[in-house]
Amino acid sequence: MHRIDNVSVPRAKKASKPSKIVITTANTDLAKSLEHELSALNVAVQLVDKPQAENADLIVLTEGSINGEPAISRHWAVLRICKTLRETEIPIVLLGRQNQHDLESITGLSGLSRTLRQEWPGVPITNLDISPSSSVKQIAQTLLKTPSDSHLDAGKLSTTQILETPLALPNTKSLSQSGNWLITGGARGVTAACAIGLARQLGTGKFFLAGRSDIVEWPESIPDCEDLLSLRADLIQRAKRNGERPRLPEIDRQARGLLASREAQQTLGALTAAGIEAHYMKLDISKRRSVQSTIAQLTSAHGPITGLVHGAGVLADRQAIKKTKADLTKVFAPKVLGLLNILDSIDVSALDHLGLFSSAAAVFGNPGQSDYAMANAWLNNVADQLHATHKGLRVRSFCWGPWAGGMVDETLAAQFAERGINLIELQDGAEIFAKHLLFGEDDCVNLLIGDRW
Repeated sequence: MHRIDNVSVPRAKKASKPSKIVITTANTDLAKSLEHELSALNVAVQLVDKPQAENADLIVLTEGSINGEPAISRHWAVLRICKTLRETEIPIVLLGRQNQHDLESITGLSGLSRTLRQEWPGVPITNLDISPSSSVKQIAQTLLKTPSDSHLDAGKLSTTQILETPLALPNTKSLSQSGNWLITGGARGVTAACAIGLARQLGTGKFFLAGRSDIVEWPESIPDCEDLLSLRADLIQRAKRNGERPRLPEIDRQARGLLASREAQQTLGALTAAGIEAHYMKLDISKRRSVQSTIAQLTSAHGPITGLVHGAGVLADRQAIKKTKADLTKVFAPKVLGLLNILDSIDVSALDHLGLFSSAAAVFGNPGQSDYAMANAWLNNVADQLHATHKGLRVRSFCWGPWAGGMVDETLAAQFAERGINLIELQDGAEIFAKHLLFGEDDCVNLLIGDRW
């Protein structure tokens, strides 16, 4: 367990200056301003709509730096162009945004560059996040240094690093507040385990678990079980006894729904046993109007949300060259759009605690997870922004390694074992989550939980 922080980049040794730079015109104003500054430094600049394997020393993509564009559109535009540059050996810099009051304008392109460098080891791709306080001249000068993944803020260059000193579990303290906690994805899996761990530390309060599944009653004619294969077999037999022709896709959907409902009910029971007033809400957090309506009803009946845990997430793993916009949208919808919708629907000033479920994929990149790495890198940058702008709000972004459960099946577990990466046990992860969210150091925002990849 380590802290992740931004560390100043030492002044680079003098290197050969690129003689020609190609810049995309997606962010027209920035591209033209960079052309002006770089030309003053005797660098030839070519502005293009779609870069090819140009005769250049550097390619700069501005698609991610456009303010006001939806997060999904900007991240997909960058990935789509990167796919066309798969065969190039020219260094590529992805320009992104940090320190934005408009959270949707923040980017997670470092997750993309770190992943592509693993999937395409011959293609030199880096990310440069710029802040509003950085001048175009400073950006131009930084591009000439061809830095590693970096952040530029008011002319100061920094890079994300894992601090070497491991973090110990903080000492627990007595808590006087109970509060209302909204937990996305908290009815099942690892988020449920963390919600239960949090409940046991608090011992009081109200938890509202948001998920997309229905809670349904277990059929009386079906034996109680927890195994998907056994349950599907029982449902098939029931259909045959009733004179029905079993449709396997429907049987599978029903079986999975019953097991999901069962797990949600078990989570609610564990929360109640810990002293929590627990509620479940069926809610697709990627749907803005539904979120607004549901939270308005919730706060009207119970008061403002004072704690938020954002654990919702899905995967759409495949190599970047085969990624589609549908893949990226599937991954970004709960993790990025979901958080934006919730933050737009609550009184953020009433929040005391915000816990985000990020991933080690954002820190190291991970083959097959370019979209997932971007979405979680975005979460980390959003955590930094909220920490900086909302004093008194305790923000934690947990960059989880692989869990012994959740999204990690036996095949993935074996792959991690081959790489020497240990799995996080549910009880250990839940304790780390609860104690660091409630009692950790105030300025410790991004945490790496697990082994280095």
